[in-house]
Amino acid sequence: MRLDKFFSEQKILSRKEVGEKLKRGLITVNGQVVKKGDIKIDEYKDQITLEGQLITYKKYTYILVNKPQGYVCSTDDPRDMIVTELLPPELQKLDLFPCGRLDKDTTGLVILTNDGISSHRNLSPKHHVAKKYAFETADPYSDKDIQAIQNGITLADGYTTKPCEIERHSQTTGYITLTEGKYHEIKRLFGARGNKIVGLNRVSFSEIVLGDLPLGQWRELTPSEVEVFTRE
Repeated sequence: MRLDKFFSEQKILSRKEVGEKLKRGLITVNGQVVKKGDIKIDEYKDQITLEGQLITYKKYTYILVNKPQGYVCSTDDPRDMIVTELLPPELQKLDLFPCGRLDKDTTGLVILTNDGISSHRNLSPKHHVAKKYAFETADPYSDKDIQAIQNGITLADGYTTKPCEIERHSQTTGYITLTEGKYHEIKRLFGARGNKIVGLNRVSFSEIVLGDLPLGQWRELTPSEVEVFTRE
């Protein structure tokens, strides 16, 4: 990879800015000051510094956000706040997008990335990636409701949902784990049983867990979580 591409691809510096830094002797490769942006480097093995700071190459970025209510899972919306606005400016420059969507009034785990291949794979129905949600209903739900929803329900549009799993916590709360992501699916499942979802929070995506990350905050995926997200 060219040195100037190393910086521009990661949105650290534009190619023009790389040239300016090179002229001032502010970029080194393996400890040596360099002056040309078109030199070839090994982005994984060579040590690149900018103004004395080591720059590690990341082809892709993976961020976990605990989405609050009121934010939409989009990269552009003229009316509502978008989930990428929860990130600092340096991450907003990386053209990250949400892997899947949560409703505006749903909170919890959203993964933001610029890895389109892995994102598509995780959303593909054939991969059956499990998503777990904590839910609260307006009215008590019964064992018959649990059985019906777990076995799959034919919705008003004729679509029959795939089997899922419900863990009851109380008469109106619990966890539901889905392996598909149809539009408003959980709300429609309970709606088909004459009930209404009044609270919904995604707590896990595959083996990636929200944990105690505060609402509205973000963190990078750990190396083991990246392995989970990118595995085929």
